[in-house]
Amino acid sequence: MKILVTSDIHGNQSALFLLKEQAKNVDLVLFCGDITSKYNDIEIQAQCANELYKIFNEIKAPCKFIQGNCDNFELNSKYYLSKEESINSVRIIPFEYVLPTPGGVTFRETSEEFIAYELEKINGANAIILAHQPPFGAGDAVNETLHVGSHAIKSWIEKENPLYWLCGHIHEANGEYKIGNTIVINAATDDPNNKLNAHIIEL
Repeated sequence: MKILVTSDIHGNQSALFLLKEQAKNVDLVLFCGDITSKYNDIEIQAQCANELYKIFNEIKAPCKFIQGNCDNFELNSKYYLSKEESINSVRIIPFEYVLPTPGGVTFRETSEEFIAYELEKINGANAIILAHQPPFGAGDAVNETLHVGSHAIKSWIEKENPLYWLCGHIHEANGEYKIGNTIVINAATDDPNNKLNAHIIEL
């Protein structure tokens, strides 16, 4: 099973076109949130969401997304992952909470304590977690010295050992990491050169 993972397109039309092209030979597309730009503009939010839906309609493989901290559009799409689903016998579990961000309050922001509380409800065995927030120390580096990931998520991963923790949010930390046996992928795009920083994983 071949899965394409990406995140943080923020309404970039070039990245959306590349998403359609790169998804031609995959079995599943997973989007880790921050679909939209201008989180305080309802009309632009809806426009960005509709553009993503149009691209998903043209992709043969199943497509699923969650909302990121910049997304606040009406959820009326079959592509939205609102609860755990099994796709090709793989458990996909959504987790949308993020830590507070600097420079103004966005959506789904909460505390480490609440993140830990919500994670305790999830059985991570043999699962892929579709999230926006990265764990501490993996895909969370703003620069060489500043890590802004969640300690609660890291602790949960060490305990539950899911197959993958897929995320975005920290644009400059795109890449693949490991916590124990769990592979953490930060698939954030937001590239000034209009590239799509997608990852392909195979199960």
